[in-house]
Amino acid sequence: MKCPKCHSEDLHRSRRRGLKEGWALRRKKLAPYRCSACGNRFIAAEPRPACQERSLSIADYLGLNRKARQRCNGTVILGGITSLLILLSILLFLALALGWIAPQ
Repeated sequence: MKCPKCHSEDLHRSRRRGLKEGWALRRKKLAPYRCSACGNRFIAAEPRPACQERSLSIADYLGLNRKARQRCNGTVILGGITSLLILLSILLFLALALGWIAPQ
């Protein structure tokens, strides 16, 4: 693989930026790269054989950087989602019990 700007082969993987880029690139099996010679950042196909597919964590799908990844590991994210679902269930129960919404 070569840099499209300077045609150097001195490349390294760059971090995915944000949620949108993380999801979109993973779905298309693409990855960001940066040229060490000129600093150009570009998107290219991931040269990964099918036998080396790695499992992605929740932090990978969310596109979290190093600091956020350390603070929000998989357990913390799943705990937050679980807490949110419990809170929504309680609110639904209260809305039904107090007559805010009426089932047909």
